[in-house]
Amino acid sequence: MDRVAAWLGLDRDQVATSGGVVTLPYFDGERTPNLPEAAAAVFGLRHDTDPRAILMATYEGAVTSLLDALGTIDRCSSGVDPAAPLVLIGGGARGKTWQSVAQRLSGRPISIPDATELVAIGAAVQAAAVLRGERPQDVAARWHTDRGTLLPAVARDSETLNRHRSVRQLALEAVASPRSRA
Repeated sequence: MDRVAAWLGLDRDQVATSGGVVTLPYFDGERTPNLPEAAAAVFGLRHDTDPRAILMATYEGAVTSLLDALGTIDRCSSGVDPAAPLVLIGGGARGKTWQSVAQRLSGRPISIPDATELVAIGAAVQAAAVLRGERPQDVAARWHTDRGTLLPAVARDSETLNRHRSVRQLALEAVASPRSRA
């Protein structure tokens, strides 16, 4: 987000409705699906496209990728509770736009923990659980790792989510086509 915002001369929360703009934010490839050579792309630009719409589309593209990765985890595991809050961590998670886009595209509650070093805390929870013979969720509960802000679920913006998924699918097919003919 910071890179795109800087290119556009915007602050990271200076966004407008994306309208028909779709961004595939694969600046360093993509991991889900596994496309290490993928490059970023912006679709749906018009002469009068507001740069703030491009920034919003970048948020939406990133969140769409994360939601699709979560879907892959759900299909390849014992399941993910569809009503459980999504936990946002990292510096970007404190941004209001990041929070609202995750909330709008997922249709799920969003949890923003107070703790700032959750990756390190998660590793410590796992180590403590192993050493004490406990379940990690019991250690996490005792350490109050869930303290923070809980944003309620809102109606899922399926139209925007589907637009991003459709454009990504078309782009992936276009990239794969020359390879399949070779």
